[in-house]
Formats: sequence, structure tokens, C-alpha cells
Amino acid sequence: MSEERKVEMLLRYRGMEIKLSGTPNEVTKAFLDFMSKMLPAYEIVNRLVMTVDLDKLLRDLEGIVALTPEGVIVTTPRDNMGERETILLHLLKTNVGYQLGKLEEDAISLADILTQTGGKPSTTAARLSELVNQGWVERVGRGKYRITTFGVKSFQETVLPKLKTGGEAK
Repeated sequence: MSEERKVEMLLRYRGMEIKLSGTPNEVTKAFLDFMSKMLPAYEIVNRLVMTVDLDKLLRDLEGIVALTPEGVIVTTPRDNMGERETILLHLLKTNVGYQLGKLEEDAISLADILTQTGGKPSTTAARLSELVNQGWVERVGRGKYRITTFGVKSFQETVLPKLKTGGEAK
């Protein structure tokens, strides 16, 4: 194995010390095996943790969201979505832009949501309230909103497939 492909890890736990070395995959597997043996609950907790696979999300958003020199934009027509899905897509676009280092914040203001979605203030506020109650969106600061991990996963599983097939997501 070439020296540049080798990873070494020194692991100390409860007075025990082990050294792991090998390819990144081998060391990761050995570490996870160690954790599941030393901390049986780790495996259970690991299955309960909800995360978003950014690579998969970006592949799923192909043709719906695009990165441009001006920023992250939605490329799918609004008439393919209901009000809730339009709001969520713009919050998701903001989240992705933040994760990719294209935006400084992962939250956007109600005013920006209205500008980007073309929605009416009362309808948009009502949909945001519903989404907050569902746990898909959280309110941060004064009048700013961000999509939650649960919101990203739910949108990815329920709305994106409909957008990809051209069916209306409502």
C-alpha cells in the first residue's frame, strides 16, 4: 500500500490503547467494529441518527436546482409544485448553498422567501407555520427560517420523486 493512501489512528478508551492503520476504508471499518464491541449501544444509536447524504441530495436535485456564478437557483417551474413544496424547495436550495460554501447562512427571511417564491404574505406565513409544526422547518432568529434535517429527508423522499417524474407535488 502506498504511504499516501495509508491512515493511522491512535484510539484510547478506558485505559486501553490501540493503533489502527491501513486504507481509509479499513481504518473506518476497524474503528466502527471497535465502537460496536466496546459500546454496544453505539450501533443502536447510530441507526437512530438522522443525517442527509449530501452527494445523494445533490444528485437528486439535478435539473431542479443549479449553481450559477450569481448563486444557487431553482430551475424547475413553480407550476409543478404547491405552495408548501415551493417554500421547502427554496429553503432546501438555501441549505445546499450554505453547505457548499456559496451562502453565508442556512436560513432566509420571510421577505426573501416571498421574493423567491412569489407567494402572498398571509399564505406563505400560514404554510411556514404548518411546516414548523410538522418539524420540517424551524424558525431561527427574528423572521428567519431554515429547513431541518427531517425536512430535507422528507422532501427528498416525498416531493423530489414527484418533481423528477413531472407530477405535481402537492
